[in-house]
Amino acid sequence: MSRLINLAGRQRMLSQRLTLFVVLAGGGRTSALSTAEEVLNQFRSSHQLLTQGGDGLPGLFSHKLRQAFDGASQARAHIEAFIDLLERTIRSLRRGEPLSEATQSALVDTSSDLLGVLTQITQTYELEARQLSKAQQAQRTRLNEEIQSVAREARVVAFNAQVSAYRAGPEGREFAVVAARMATITEEVEQLVKASMNSA
Repeated sequence: MSRLINLAGRQRMLSQRLTLFVVLAGGGRTSALSTAEEVLNQFRSSHQLLTQGGDGLPGLFSHKLRQAFDGASQARAHIEAFIDLLERTIRSLRRGEPLSEATQSALVDTSSDLLGVLTQITQTYELEARQLSKAQQAQRTRLNEEIQSVAREARVVAFNAQVSAYRAGPEGREFAVVAARMATITEEVEQLVKASMNSA
């Protein structure tokens, strides 16, 4: 989950770098154009990983994330319009066409608006991470409680088996050894569960 949060957060930084390098390229810094193309590829690739998954990432795995990208804010549409604007602008600059004032203004405005959208997406990932962590903790707690319950029942069975072995006299000696071992095992299980809960 931390990888998704980092990826979403990185999109904010990349969007600002993109705008900066395209504007610099439009101002005559030819080396900035290659950097802009490289950053655009990174931005596009990260967007695809976040929305479609791949490379071990799940894509939009929850309702809240799908809403963040495709709900009222239309984040996906904003991001893809930004990518399209940059692709067209970079192609134009590659052909040697000047960066018009209108295009520069559109880039800056779109980038500024997008920053808020990307911030909301990152916050959604952070919220989902917290919710997932709580759910996993609750699941671990339930599992540990179930194990403790089984261990308690096993301890009662082991105690009853020891009593039965004692009553059986010499014939119950071997059974008494097994019952004692079972009691030890249940005690060890309970200690492991307690250690697991404390470490969690």
